Amino acid sequence: LQEWLQGRGRALPDYEVQAEEGPAHQKRFRVACRVEGLLLAEGEGGSKRAAQQQAARLALAALQQQG
Repeated sequence: LQEWLQGRGRALPDYEVQAEEGPAHQKRFRVACRVEGLLLAEGEGGSKRAAQQQAARLALAALQQQG
């Protein structure tokens, strides 16, 4: 996602944790991915990093569909 954005002269994505649920040994995170203030996708995962990666994949797919 970052390479795609940089290649087009756009700002880098911002990630924000939207939710953190579950017991300490089994947390689930939901992370929002925004580019230039626009919410592009949300991802979920067992770690913040996994949730960010899923959000980035979904955001990239959305941007590629837009052209």
